Amino acid sequence: MALNYEETSKKILEAVGGEKNIASATHCMTRLRLVLNDESKAQDDKVQSIKGVKSVIKQGGQYQIVIGNEVSNLFKTFEKMGNFGEGESKAAKPAGNIFQRMFGFVAGCMTPMLPAMLGTGMVKVLLTLLTTMGVMSASNPTYIIFFSMADSFFYFLPVFISVQIAKKTKHSMSLFMVVGAMMCYPDLITLLGGGMEGITMGTFLGMSCTYLFGFIPVISTTYTSSLLPIMLMTPVMCWAEDFADRVSPNLVKAFLKPMIFCLICTPIALCVLGPLGGVIGNVLSVGVSALYNAAPWLTVGVLSAAMPFIVMTGMHYALIPLCTNNLAVLGYDVILMVTMFCSNIAQGGASFGVAMKTKNEETRSEGIACGISAVVAGITEPAMYGINLRFMKPMIAAVIGAGISGLVLGITGVKGYTMGGSPSLLTIVTFIGGDKPMNGIIFGAIGAVISVVVPFILSYMMYKDPVEDVSEVVTASKENAAAEADVSDTAEEADAKAAEALVAKVELAAPMTGKVIPLSEVPDEVFSSGCLGEGVAIIPEDGNVYAPCDAKVTTTMDSKHAVGLTTKSGVELLIHVGLDTVSLEGKPFEYMVREGDEVKKGQLLLTADLKAIEAAGLKTHTPVIVTNADDFVSIKGIEADIVKNGDKLITIV
Repeated sequence: MALNYEETSKKILEAVGGEKNIASATHCMTRLRLVLNDESKAQDDKVQSIKGVKSVIKQGGQYQIVIGNEVSNLFKTFEKMGNFGEGESKAAKPAGNIFQRMFGFVAGCMTPMLPAMLGTGMVKVLLTLLTTMGVMSASNPTYIIFFSMADSFFYFLPVFISVQIAKKTKHSMSLFMVVGAMMCYPDLITLLGGGMEGITMGTFLGMSCTYLFGFIPVISTTYTSSLLPIMLMTPVMCWAEDFADRVSPNLVKAFLKPMIFCLICTPIALCVLGPLGGVIGNVLSVGVSALYNAAPWLTVGVLSAAMPFIVMTGMHYALIPLCTNNLAVLGYDVILMVTMFCSNIAQGGASFGVAMKTKNEETRSEGIACGISAVVAGITEPAMYGINLRFMKPMIAAVIGAGISGLVLGITGVKGYTMGGSPSLLTIVTFIGGDKPMNGIIFGAIGAVISVVVPFILSYMMYKDPVEDVSEVVTASKENAAAEADVSDTAEEADAKAAEALVAKVELAAPMTGKVIPLSEVPDEVFSSGCLGEGVAIIPEDGNVYAPCDAKVTTTMDSKHAVGLTTKSGVELLIHVGLDTVSLEGKPFEYMVREGDEVKKGQLLLTADLKAIEAAGLKTHTPVIVTNADDFVSIKGIEADIVKNGDKLITIV
């Protein structure tokens, strides 16, 4: 069913504290990214309960709401409803430590450029494919025209990133663009490369240089396709504009302010921070190259397995500068392009495994859709948050599959030579290159098969449908109890046992300490109507649940919120901690026993974090129900208001 953008936007606005609490709003391919004035006003559980929301992530000062493929359409409605523009800021104070703010800033600058980056990257992929297949030559005018368009984004990257820096810092876009454009200016590139006639080149710290004012060394380096130099200039550009604005008289500010800005930024960019960025970029690339050359299988394998957790923190956006730097300096990248290829496809494979195993039609539909999104388009958030993390075991399968695939691609030397779209089955053509161009395709295809098949098999083997409804617990309890019946009993013996049970008196102790209320007062019709059986409920004071009698544990669940017991006299008992707590997926609960265990009265069965249940907006009312009540003459709870664990709670005749 299609997402109702208006209803979802309205609910998100309310859950995060309203429009006034949103300092800025933007989005990437799968996430709605908000900067909140006061994060404490956002109700995380309420946000996560909204239909269409996969997860909530707090990273780098951003409140990220994972939506999936529909986020761009949702944002259009969200933007209109909130009366703010994309990226518009209301001067919210950055949150987190210095590293979180730094990575958040880099990610915030890179995210708006993804459409241009992915679009031009895929055009370069297409051109690479056409030339490799011999359909077109690199000297063909059509090739040159399209390659010029595709390569322009990467060539003039300092200009593009300067625009985003200006937006993020609320400074002059045109002034910041001048600094970025200067770094790409053809004559400057020629000068720094020593290619201008009549220019005397020197050395500084062992590096080739020319001189500004005849004595200030300008180290020779190339800034096209670079990110670090312009990023390092951010604080200088911000300060320079503010300084120029303060010292310029209003009468001449229109031309004096930008002139001062340019005079300050030019020498700092070319003599200090620009070369420093180039050096850092080269060091990073050399380090990556050394690590990869020393142990390619280990480097790619470990990073492929770890990539889902890097994506969860949003750090993969901060790795884009390293990727582009590797492509510019080394001519290839493995850190981002290859590892995300393995990881993204593995997320889809695990999701397909769940879809194949589940008996729930909705989960099957979600699993197939999420799997296709990850494998074909490289959009993993729906699979990651909607399926794999939700059930946890599929995520383990995905990590194992990605790690194995990464080991294989590391051993076979697969590299990414061209920036394409989000790594997926479609971007396998980015592996064409090197001495043996088609090896990347061949081994990449093998890695893709591993990334799909291994997680699929493991996910299928490990996944188990959670019990979604209390009535299923009751049914399972009855079926398990029936399976334990002594089939050797004659009809007369069975009747005698039934008669004995009929006149017997069974007392059940309170499994928890707290306030006792009639079952009819439980705010859940499933329990209060008596359709599941007869009994009472306890509003507990602590989260320890003890056995009310000697019995056998006949039912446990993945969600750990309830337990089914059967006594030797045939009483089938259900203890259900909290209302609708199956939705918590077992997080606040811990079993102390296993299905099939024989337990003694007073033995600890499970523990529950009552504060966590309440924090999730759920009731802690705990029904204690005899589910086969029709088999007995009388079931009566005590009349006391308060009961302690071990006190008499229910009498059965």
